[in-house]
Amino acid sequence: MAVKPGSLNDVVKKLASTTVSVLKNEQDKAAYVKIEQLRDELLHDCGSKVLAGTKAFRLQQGEYGGSNVFFNRDGQDYRYSLIDGVNGSMYLAYTPKTAMKEVFKNKKGLRESDLNDHFMGVVDIEKDVKVLQITALSSKSDVTTHDVTTPTRAVTHLLAQKVHSAGFDGMEFTSNVTGEPCLVLWHNDPAGAGIATTGAQTPLSKFTYRGQEAAVILVYELGIPVEE
Repeated sequence: MAVKPGSLNDVVKKLASTTVSVLKNEQDKAAYVKIEQLRDELLHDCGSKVLAGTKAFRLQQGEYGGSNVFFNRDGQDYRYSLIDGVNGSMYLAYTPKTAMKEVFKNKKGLRESDLNDHFMGVVDIEKDVKVLQITALSSKSDVTTHDVTTPTRAVTHLLAQKVHSAGFDGMEFTSNVTGEPCLVLWHNDPAGAGIATTGAQTPLSKFTYRGQEAAVILVYELGIPVEE
């Protein structure tokens, strides 16, 4: 679909009207309509800034040349990702505990080799970024927490599209697995030039946080066994 300058909101509306007709769950249909009707003014009332210099955490499998920054354009399976094929999405946690739980949440246990293969990155935010606070959106509108955490990706992708088209760089949301705040940022460069860089990268087998080894955090705080 060709997009003319200034017509992004029209595209979002057209996609919304097309998709809502094929949703099967009535709650999802209602959520979709509520999100479709959100006005930019309300979204901006729910915004805040993540300041340049903020440090966040991202866990990944593999070193990738020492970089933990990656804006993934293949966002179909991810809750708040853009799916326009141009802008990628990167998910960050404010603590390594949440970063580990998000990656390993479906694992019944890990081996030491898994700790060698996974790398914790400290990601430095390079400029002030404007994000939508999802908790504020729930407070100031009729969009509920259930609406924005539904497993139906068509609903949450619409929210991402609406927020991005309103001029935001991303959103802050609550992790379903730890209850801590997380970030999703959007950028058209997969390497994140000008928005984020990797300040440090450490294999989990050597990673410590506040005096605790990663294996200790996994076992005693996250309930994920680690076998030798």
